[in-house]
Amino acid sequence: MSERVRGARAAGREIIGMSSGDPNVPTDPRIIAAAEQALRNGSTHYSSSSGERSLREAIVQRELGRSGVVYDVDDVIVTPGGKFALLAALMGVIGPGDEVLIPQPGWVSYGPCVRLCGGTAVAVDMLDRVDVASLAAATTPATRALIVNSPVNPTGRVLGADEINDLVELAREHNLWIVFDQVYADMVYDRPMAYPQTLTSGFERTLVVDSFSKSFGMTGWRLGYLALPPGIAKSAVKFLQHSIYCVPGFIQLAGVEALRLADELLPTYRAVFRKRLKTACAAIGSIDGISCALPDAGFFLFPNVSGDDVAVARRWLDELNIAVMPGSAFGGGGAGHLRISLTCTDDELEVALTRIVCAGVGPS
Repeated sequence: MSERVRGARAAGREIIGMSSGDPNVPTDPRIIAAAEQALRNGSTHYSSSSGERSLREAIVQRELGRSGVVYDVDDVIVTPGGKFALLAALMGVIGPGDEVLIPQPGWVSYGPCVRLCGGTAVAVDMLDRVDVASLAAATTPATRALIVNSPVNPTGRVLGADEINDLVELAREHNLWIVFDQVYADMVYDRPMAYPQTLTSGFERTLVVDSFSKSFGMTGWRLGYLALPPGIAKSAVKFLQHSIYCVPGFIQLAGVEALRLADELLPTYRAVFRKRLKTACAAIGSIDGISCALPDAGFFLFPNVSGDDVAVARRWLDELNIAVMPGSAFGGGGAGHLRISLTCTDDELEVALTRIVCAGVGPS
């Protein structure tokens, strides 16, 4: 699909992009100014592989405010984005021959990151609720970890406290690490967020992956982090030392400013995307052959199109000049759905919704 979009644009077609996870939120000028000032103050040399202490201290406070968990600053590692945080976490706890359970639909990079570590990705299909029985059935003596994502990309679903409890209990019974991807946690709307690290038996085995990208419109800055139980950071830092070495210091100091502004910026961003979700969900849900539920979080819709999701995505691109992702790209559990990202402008969204409502799903 990405190649088809690039080809269409190269041919001069104006494509409305509703397939990307890059929110159209400009980085706040004060964050940019913090990076510029850091550069002028000489932050142009190596930083610590673990990250600038000022940022790690700010992250400790951020985690305390969100999940209530108290981390030691030495158990927080700054990474170049959330994807590298995921990879570093996996590099720290799995090796060749180890298996990692991945509920699907799930983010497309989970499996490749497991394979880069020499492990085997074991996909387990589950759409609307965590299926602990299926996860347990897929567990073998080689299973080493479980990737848990909440809010879920692509569905926008927030796992309930009961589901998190069940996953932690499964991990405890089988001695598994939990790699917890909470990248969209700042984009939760009208329900509480549950975290495995808040549970006593969860904290000791949960590796938290997070990022500044979605929350602060900083996808291009490549800034993320890991928050880890005691004793794990040393292994993960080794991977950074012998790969990227460190995240540039001026980018990290911009991150400090972002966290300082979080209470001001995040409610505004949530309001923007919540409004778009309600508008788009109502319009798309009115189409015969499509059912669309309002998600708990994020800026994705994941409607059921009652047919071949790849064919529908291709038709919308070819005939409507609208790019969306087929749900099956996120694993078998996503088949028959589309992931529609509301990261275009409001004007583009209005045009796109008009085209989609007029055209409908089309032949299956």
